[in-house]
Amino acid sequence: MKNIKSLFKNEVSKKVLLFFNENQNCIDTVKGISLWIGGDIDIIQKALNQLVKEGVITSHRTASTTAYAYTNNKEIVKKIEKYIKKFKGL
Repeated sequence: MKNIKSLFKNEVSKKVLLFFNENQNCIDTVKGISLWIGGDIDIIQKALNQLVKEGVITSHRTASTTAYAYTNNKEIVKKIEKYIKKFKGL
């Protein structure tokens, strides 16, 4: 996994990470995520693909669709939460 800070440099990735951090039990498709965070499906798909590669988001594929969820790796979640608090000034 890249440095957490680098994951937040991309505005779409940042929105995805904030969404999943606030909704840690959520599993949704790229279309659903685009409705929640707002934005172009293709750009959100690219961000999701990168976050899956980094191990921050997991993908669950079926024959007809792919759903995405937040990692259940507690160390990664802690690092992301710590970074979010730091940049929000909490």
